[in-house]
Amino acid sequence: MSNKRHRLLLVGLAAGFALALVLFLVLQRDRPFNLAAIQDESQPVPIVGRDHIAPGVPPSRYNSNPPTSGDHYPAPLRAAFYEQQVPDAYLVHNLEHGHIWLSWRDEADREAIELFRQLHEQFPEWVVVSHRPENDKRLASAAWGRLLKLDAPDRDALIAFIMRYRDKAPESVPG
Repeated sequence: MSNKRHRLLLVGLAAGFALALVLFLVLQRDRPFNLAAIQDESQPVPIVGRDHIAPGVPPSRYNSNPPTSGDHYPAPLRAAFYEQQVPDAYLVHNLEHGHIWLSWRDEADREAIELFRQLHEQFPEWVVVSHRPENDKRLASAAWGRLLKLDAPDRDALIAFIMRYRDKAPESVPG
């Protein structure tokens, strides 16, 4: 086989492989999400109340980190992506409305921030995101009475958590 034919064959094989890889990735991205295939690693947290307190008043002690129920300020926040830290007492009210609160511990954790931004865009009416340096794990996902803590980003586990626990609270108020 001549050098020219050999190079053409290699180029053709490389192009075919690249096309197959792109097709595989597109099909993987568009595959239906199989919620049943994702094990629920979250933990139930006992509900400690849902009383309103005046803004600025410290809430009584929460029973989880981050909190999943308890005293909270009377006005929840808009379901949005907040780059800064937000007082827990606002976000507990969001949980009472059925929202999912995603938070990351390390301020410069670009991987977590980008993943959470994507998840907020995927579930804009139900996901509120904030930085929370008090987290005892790298990432946390909180719902009313439910908590998932992660040492590493796990997109499928987070999507499954959102799908299982959004709108599962005393009040349903999307957005």
